[in-house]
Amino acid sequence: MNSKKVAYFLMTLSFIMIVSGGFSSFVINLQSDRRETVKRMNEVSDVFEIFSTNTSVFEASRDELYNTILSNVYFESMYLDDVNIKNKLSNYENLLDQLKKNTNILNKLCDEVYYPKSDINNKCQNYKNIYEQAVNYFVSDINIYNSNVKKYNEYQKSIGSMLVIKEYSTKKTFIDYNGDKKFDGKEDH
Repeated sequence: MNSKKVAYFLMTLSFIMIVSGGFSSFVINLQSDRRETVKRMNEVSDVFEIFSTNTSVFEASRDELYNTILSNVYFESMYLDDVNIKNKLSNYENLLDQLKKNTNILNKLCDEVYYPKSDINNKCQNYKNIYEQAVNYFVSDINIYNSNVKKYNEYQKSIGSMLVIKEYSTKKTFIDYNGDKKFDGKEDH
């Protein structure tokens, strides 16, 4: 009888140890997942902050571009200002490329992930809209500039001048980055 009690005690002890080990493993994994989630939320927040700053710089550049170039196009000075204008447009495009880098990082952190904090989820939803608008604003602005260049070149040709300006070349096109079947920021002129 004594050996049955020992066997029963050992089986009970083994069962308790297995259950407590499983529970302990579950708690450890839960804590690890929680730390990883908090770390990813902090990364989203940090990258979105950089993205927001870069968006503000992009918007300021766009405003400056409009105030100095796109709203004040004069055929008399277009040829002389061409190099300066192309440099500004190139810098403007570089700012957009920086936003793309931030967007790629946010894609990795946000795609198919739901975080426990609503502000992080909002950031994950909003950056796509913001990026879509920025790209579409850029493409619209380049289209406006290139339209002015075409008009300038047609005018020069009509008066028999040999002056020709090349259009600004970019591979960027209108995008629907957030997948809503709309092109936010696309401006038709």
